[in-house]
Amino acid sequence: MKYLKIQRQTPAMKAFIVVFLVFFAVCAFLHVLPLLWAISNSLKTGMEYFDDNMSLPKTWQFVNYLRVFTEFEIRGFDYFNMLFNSLWMLVVSVVANVFSSAILAYPIARYRFPGKEFLYSVVIFANVIPIIGSGAASFKMIDALGMVNNPATIWLSWAGGFDFAFIIFYGNFKGISMTYSEAAKIDGASDFRVFTQIILPQAFPCITAIAIQQSFGVWNNYSRSMIYLRDYPNLAYGLYLFNTEANYIEDSKPIYFAAAIISAIPVIVLYSCSQKLILTNVTAGGLKG
Repeated sequence: MKYLKIQRQTPAMKAFIVVFLVFFAVCAFLHVLPLLWAISNSLKTGMEYFDDNMSLPKTWQFVNYLRVFTEFEIRGFDYFNMLFNSLWMLVVSVVANVFSSAILAYPIARYRFPGKEFLYSVVIFANVIPIIGSGAASFKMIDALGMVNNPATIWLSWAGGFDFAFIIFYGNFKGISMTYSEAAKIDGASDFRVFTQIILPQAFPCITAIAIQQSFGVWNNYSRSMIYLRDYPNLAYGLYLFNTEANYIEDSKPIYFAAAIISAIPVIVLYSCSQKLILTNVTAGGLKG
């Protein structure tokens, strides 16, 4: 049928819809409230913040956002130094992880070989264990290999491959018809060429969605700099350190909130522009199999 008849809603159904909408409106407000609170405090003077951090600013100090670029400094690193560290960590980490996950998921999803099911079981098992459980062992191994505070080699630890991205790629590759690969091989294409020129272009929306999704976590990850790259603080780690010192420096708390708001803008904009792409491709990739 081209058009579906809409069933008449009963009073009970209408009441349920109203309660449902009110509940989610309250949840949405509670999620937005901390952001509004941070924006309000970023526009105050330091004295106003310590006197009453729940009220609106008496005088709107928009200059605090400009002061971020001159006064937000930790261990000799200013805002732009930390921004640069955040950007290179994001790009290198996402590229290394997405590429390694894709090249590991492809053969397991598309080929038959001894141990295939075992490898897939290992991946599932590794994703079930909480990451904090292997944190100490991971640090000792990375430190023993000389990767701590070493940007030239630390990226190798980010190319794990057997993570959640692997599971999404596995489902996505399984969902691509074998007809394309068979036709390319008949024309003389190698396995590598099939992967790079036939499979990856079809999986590009999924690759983009995973890369964007991982960008959120990397951008907000302060523990990476805290543990592995202490001499290369990113914005998240800089905010963490600055917050501990802001209580002892005059007018620093509003600057801290202003810096947090500025740092959150790229993530908010990126998610707002790509949420449909992420939900569609990550969900579809995870369900195919």
